[in-house]
Amino acid sequence: MSDVWKRCEGQVVDKNFPLQQFLAGTEHSAVFLTQRAAPQLEKAAIKLIPADPATADLQLSLWARAAQFVHPNFLRLFHFGRCRLADKDLLYAVMEYAEEDLSQILPQRPLAASEAREMLEPLLDALVYLHGKRLVHSHIKPSNVLAAADQLKLSCDTVSPIGESRHSQREPDVYDAPESATSPLATSRDVWSLGVTLVEALTQHTPVSPLDNQSNPIFPDTLPQPFLDFTRHSLRVDPKRRWTVAEIAARLNPIAVGAAAGQSISPLAVPLSSVPAVPAAKLPAPRIVAPTPKAQPPRQQLAGGPKQTLVLPNYVVPVAGALFVLVAIIAIPKILSHRAESSFSASGASAQPASQPKPAQPPAHRDTPPPSKLAAPNSVKTAAEKKPAETPARHPAAAPVPAPAALRTDTFPSANAPKTSAVSPAHGEVLDQVLPDVSEKARGTISGKVRVSVRVHVDPTGNVSQAELDSPGPSKYFADQTLKAARRWEFTPPEINGRSVPSDWLIRFEFSQSGTKAFPRQVTP
Repeated sequence: MSDVWKRCEGQVVDKNFPLQQFLAGTEHSAVFLTQRAAPQLEKAAIKLIPADPATADLQLSLWARAAQFVHPNFLRLFHFGRCRLADKDLLYAVMEYAEEDLSQILPQRPLAASEAREMLEPLLDALVYLHGKRLVHSHIKPSNVLAAADQLKLSCDTVSPIGESRHSQREPDVYDAPESATSPLATSRDVWSLGVTLVEALTQHTPVSPLDNQSNPIFPDTLPQPFLDFTRHSLRVDPKRRWTVAEIAARLNPIAVGAAAGQSISPLAVPLSSVPAVPAAKLPAPRIVAPTPKAQPPRQQLAGGPKQTLVLPNYVVPVAGALFVLVAIIAIPKILSHRAESSFSASGASAQPASQPKPAQPPAHRDTPPPSKLAAPNSVKTAAEKKPAETPARHPAAAPVPAPAALRTDTFPSANAPKTSAVSPAHGEVLDQVLPDVSEKARGTISGKVRVSVRVHVDPTGNVSQAELDSPGPSKYFADQTLKAARRWEFTPPEINGRSVPSDWLIRFEFSQSGTKAFPRQVTP
């Protein structure tokens, strides 16, 4: 039959489409290279099939529906109609030209797992779209998985309505589900065909059908995950036990299927954090570790703001001076009294000088609560932005007695780890943060927030030496982009005894439709 079709080369279909080269054919169809004249000369493919009087009008109406598809992973259908060629009545469909298809690659090599995922994602997206229109593809196989303009696409000339009992002109093959000859068209048929295609793509062989045709087909159980699970739930003889295309897509990429099916993902379904919440009874603990002497500098800054008096009228200066003297009279006795107590303690215990670096304790308590519960969303800034904000953040805490406890409590919930570098020599700072590069299409699929946490190991120079997912979230795409960004962060390393030391950080990224935020927290030292 191929020779018969090949002899048609050079003829013109419907006075517009020359049959330039025979590309492929079967007993009942043929595909030729042709050319479109409008709006400009470009390559196209034209498919010819016999015009069955009983089904010709239905087929043309289905092609009319396929021509309206706006999905990027379907071949575009430009023109269709009737023609007569070699004394035969035929139907023709002019479609987008594809440079190659999967059937041309598999004889040379199987697909790697990453390539299989890249193939599967657009196919699932296209099938979710198609099934949403109450249509089925009805013949998914490697030769119908094509590459056009550097994009993977699925043919659209075989689509049919769900529930239709339609006898195909072609002979059934291994890609057809067992119930194809006896049951109406259903989406479960596409699931079966997709499972067979996936096995062939990974192994170069189709599954083996049992002789009784009552058992599930046989395929290697060494297929990589998640493809093994997909195959097991796709190649079931009972169509009711097969997964739907939407279920497969949801397990492969929950974000993408929500956009394709017009569904949203509940924010409650997105894990907040893998770090357990701190019981409320433990939160007041920082009050008892705040040393009293460190509360005095903020009070002195508030009491004596000499820079601001320079812009005031001259008559205010004497008043300010009097207030300063009054505060000094009250504060100096307390300071002297406190120093006397400190001297007494120092003379009574020889180990006291070794415990003087107690101010380094508060950062350890700050690291205890998880950032998802206690860190303020706007507290993530670069090191250059944080330093000017430290002094205003301390002003509200410098209240009268007991000032030290109030200072620690007020700054505890909203303070980020980098702010403590001025207090603790064992704490680093974020020097440069890089946010993940997320496409607008992917961001548009988010409903609520998607959270991904990354643990990074920082060397003594402040560069990230290793990054790993601590909480990957619901989407591999967002997790991969997060890892790439986290590896590019830079830090000011913490110092112990005057030497820079390695550190570990936990960075939580929050993705939403409006943007991306990052919340870093130093874990060690």
